[in-house]
Amino acid sequence: MTREVDPITLQVIGGALHAIAEQMGNVLYRMSYSSIIRESQDLGAGLFDRDFNTLCESDSTPMHIGSLPGYLRGIARTIPIDGWQPGDCVIHNHPYAGASHSPDIAIVMPVFFEGELIGFSANTAHHVDIGAATPGLIIDVPDMYAEGMLMDGLKLFEAGKRNEALWKFISDNTRVPSLVKGDLEAQIASAELGVRRFQELLATYGRDQVIQATRQLMDYTESMLRREIAKIPDGDYTAEGFLDDDGRNRGKHLPIKVTVKVRGDGVEVDLTGSSDQVPTAFNVPFEGSTKVACFFAFRALLLDTYTHSEHIPQNEGSFRPVKVVAPEGSIFNPIAPVAAEARFCQIQRVVDLIIKALAPVVPDRCTA
Repeated sequence: MTREVDPITLQVIGGALHAIAEQMGNVLYRMSYSSIIRESQDLGAGLFDRDFNTLCESDSTPMHIGSLPGYLRGIARTIPIDGWQPGDCVIHNHPYAGASHSPDIAIVMPVFFEGELIGFSANTAHHVDIGAATPGLIIDVPDMYAEGMLMDGLKLFEAGKRNEALWKFISDNTRVPSLVKGDLEAQIASAELGVRRFQELLATYGRDQVIQATRQLMDYTESMLRREIAKIPDGDYTAEGFLDDDGRNRGKHLPIKVTVKVRGDGVEVDLTGSSDQVPTAFNVPFEGSTKVACFFAFRALLLDTYTHSEHIPQNEGSFRPVKVVAPEGSIFNPIAPVAAEARFCQIQRVVDLIIKALAPVVPDRCTA
């Protein structure tokens, strides 16, 4: 059994992990071609263990923080854990297999050390055009097939060999191939950097010590969030709101209901009572967006960087205390093949309503 890592070494390894994620994010946005990545930093990057737990993530767009484990679990449906080999590079964006929404494409590379699969280096970035029915984000479409290219765990590179047919398919099915290919190359460079840096960390401190450190860091973040949740009185806290319409049936409001159930040091966000799924793309992928919105809401509310003197690493520990429930067939947990591309307004309203629901019991943490 690996003994606990001492506090100083733990902080050094934790700092190194955070630096790796930040470097990955910096490479991605500095090398990208499109303005949505280069200027808006609509991206996320980080390292993950072989069980898809987040070890570190870049300080990027909130909706990318926490979404990548869903991508990895989705890819696992296509590529089993023993189906990876050094030099693989996988592309994935399927909204019903963990993706946040189809324009957010993930690039994933395995991290091998001394012949063993240790984890993954991955990132996501919003692409300007994936060959949908119309350019950009679209709402009034009949199903997910009109969203454009849906790639479900496909290998852009296999054992280091470039899949030219897949690259040609992508290039032939976007209106701006130079931008899309350039952004994908930036994502690959980012993931490659993550692989190298993670391997260097393992070589410096040893496999067992690094893995043990990641476990301790995840447990630490989890304990810090649970400590803050435990300060909230047990109870069910509800807030309701609405969305203007689904993009087709103008003026027909869509109800949203959020119930935050606090029990001890854990919390459940229940979206029961919200609108049924709609016949346009105004639905929200559950795994990659609905859950992630709730994760970052509690991270922001209870572990704000500027209100805590301690550094609290961004990792899997910040997700563990938060459970999310949304009825299947609702706008927050749609059933394929309904479209689910235009989801930004809905998830922001969920965050707003979480804050509204908790305002009476934690007014010092909530904005007016």
